[in-house]
Amino acid sequence: MKEDRFEKFVKDNRDDFDVLSPSPEVWDKLNKQLQVESSKKPKKTRYWLNIAAMIALIIAGSSVVVTNLVLPKNKLQIAQKMDPELRELIEAEAYYAHQVNGKMKEIRRCYQLIPELQMEVENDLLELESMYNLLKTDLKENISNKEVIEAMIENNRFRMKLVDDVLAQINC
Repeated sequence: MKEDRFEKFVKDNRDDFDVLSPSPEVWDKLNKQLQVESSKKPKKTRYWLNIAAMIALIIAGSSVVVTNLVLPKNKLQIAQKMDPELRELIEAEAYYAHQVNGKMKEIRRCYQLIPELQMEVENDLLELESMYNLLKTDLKENISNKEVIEAMIENNRFRMKLVDDVLAQINC
């Protein structure tokens, strides 16, 4: 292949080009700028993220405690005297709560890698939980209402689907 004149000129005068290099003052100035920029990390954001994580953990922990320790004793005693639909609801509630809590443990491991995931998942679960509480209120007013019981079981299925979908989308 034939060399063009520009390439030949650069090769012939290579030493002349390499003579010019930045002075030590320039390197010191760049070093100081880099140190200043690295010390200006956003501490407020991290502070608020820590607070949000603690609140989410407190909410999740208290719901786990209530679901696993307080409610099952009362529900099992009541379920023996209830009709089959309410028994099905109680069994479904216990099953889905256990499954969702187990999968949430896996999802929580990814919160540090994907911070925005925490807010999305927790908000969606809180929304489903508030709907579930409304259904519980309806059930107290009209016990053994098949439609309300089915809606409550469906709500639990939505929670399970939500955490399954999140786990399928993330790779931690």
